[in-house]
Amino acid sequence: MVIRYLVPLLFAAAAVAQPPTDSKPGALEGAVVNSVTGAPVRKADLPLANGDMSPEIAAVMKQFGRDSTGMGKVSTKTLTAATDAAGKFRFENVPPGDYWLSAKKAGYGDERYKPKGTAAGPGGSVRLSPGQELKDVDFRLVPHGTISGRVLDEDDEPVPSAMVSALAYRFDHGRRRLIPSDVAMANNRGEFSLGKLPPGHYLVCASVMRMELPETVAPPPADGSPETAYVRTYIPNTTDPVQAEKVDIAPGGEVSGLSIRMQKSVVVRVKGKLIDETGQPMKNAQIMLMAGGGHVGSMSMTMVSDPEGKFELVNVQPGTYTIMTVQMQGSSPKMTMQPLFVPDKGIDNLKLGARADATIQGKVAVDGDAKIPLKEFSLMLTSADGLAVMPASGKADETGAFTLAHVAPAAYDLTFPFMPEGVYLKSVEFNGRETLGRELDCSSLTSGTLRVLLGSDGGKVEGSVSHEDKPAADATVVLVPADPNRRFPEAVRRSPSDEKGRLTLKDVPPGDYLAFAWEKVEEGAWYDPDFLKTVQSQAVKVRIGPKATEKVELKLIPAAR
Repeated sequence: MVIRYLVPLLFAAAAVAQPPTDSKPGALEGAVVNSVTGAPVRKADLPLANGDMSPEIAAVMKQFGRDSTGMGKVSTKTLTAATDAAGKFRFENVPPGDYWLSAKKAGYGDERYKPKGTAAGPGGSVRLSPGQELKDVDFRLVPHGTISGRVLDEDDEPVPSAMVSALAYRFDHGRRRLIPSDVAMANNRGEFSLGKLPPGHYLVCASVMRMELPETVAPPPADGSPETAYVRTYIPNTTDPVQAEKVDIAPGGEVSGLSIRMQKSVVVRVKGKLIDETGQPMKNAQIMLMAGGGHVGSMSMTMVSDPEGKFELVNVQPGTYTIMTVQMQGSSPKMTMQPLFVPDKGIDNLKLGARADATIQGKVAVDGDAKIPLKEFSLMLTSADGLAVMPASGKADETGAFTLAHVAPAAYDLTFPFMPEGVYLKSVEFNGRETLGRELDCSSLTSGTLRVLLGSDGGKVEGSVSHEDKPAADATVVLVPADPNRRFPEAVRRSPSDEKGRLTLKDVPPGDYLAFAWEKVEEGAWYDPDFLKTVQSQAVKVRIGPKATEKVELKLIPAAR
């Protein structure tokens, strides 16, 4: 009998002795609507992850030999939900913690939720407390626009299979370039439709893709007259992008009924021989010529079948290209890529295939007494001309020594996938010359030396952003060198302001700067000197000393309405 009453008492005592649990799950609910019409967006996908970095990106970082610590939290768990017919969604039984929530739907731009108040966690995350039910987690997705029309020739006949591109100017490593936003092939009636276009201004162009076989190459005109062919054509029927008309796309906007009438221009021929690494002719190969400047559709392919490796490319518009050679003979295909400039007179004796890739030996060092581990420090060379050239990458050993192998003859930007915290890029010496912020010209290089010096005496900027005497959250704060010659990506610092309008910029190279805070600004626009002139009067001047901390108070520059 004693045991009968004692057991329940023991269980009750144990329950009382247990520490209070704080793991009671919570819930999130909200809605997704069209930002233009306000209509509900059904079947939108909403991933809720406990990290702001996907495992896939973390794996890529690991391939470069970098630890993702400090670069964002890698997600280990992702919950998913979808909106119903009313555009509503709900997450049940969510363990307490910090989460990153976004909404995605085909035909709309992706959007990440930006929490405010007590729901705001670190790095833009949503903080869910034990048992909390967070409501009104709403999204306003911006719908993509569409551009449609026809590609015609000079007789208003359709040009089937023309490749049509919508291009937008974007900043890439501090340079303004035309980048493709969407590409489509015209059907047999010349009709095209481009439908993945965020709001913005676009240039629309059409190109004719060509596939040449040796037996189909026509001889040049017997009288020596210039050859002409259809070339890349922009709206309104011009071959010059400077003369092209911009097509404006509003959120969810539709522009239809456009016509691109293909223009003819003088074209030239590129002749030469294919030679493999042993000096022998490539008897069977494929040559692909790709235009630069984001023109995905400007491509021609030529099959080579010649005992001496001779080839002839026809209908080539003078300009800059990437030429890719695929050797078909042997046990496995071999591919080489290199830039090619085609002059107005064409090329008669081009040799392809026997290209000597360069090898660059280098070393990275830290200026100062900071203890920064150099082993696995990553560097990469990427094309500076927007051409399709294979990048070259390397990792330093514990002494800072590294090798960049298989460097194709081209111009490159030196980039650093993951710069360690506590240092900044102070100097880049290429073949004995300072090239910090400039291209590395490897066009005629067979070997080279590279010295990278990291500074450890960077300063810090702490500040706030306000608008009409109230904190301005989520402003784009950019610190730009006052000297226009130093306005390259490695010298610029940027950060969003938090929910209280505060910001911190670390590892700032000592020097004079202009600080801006924009409500909305095109990514990279601060590299445009003409744009900066229009807003320079609204900048705050800042002088950063070695290891110094400066305070700034910035006024928000409102977005143009």
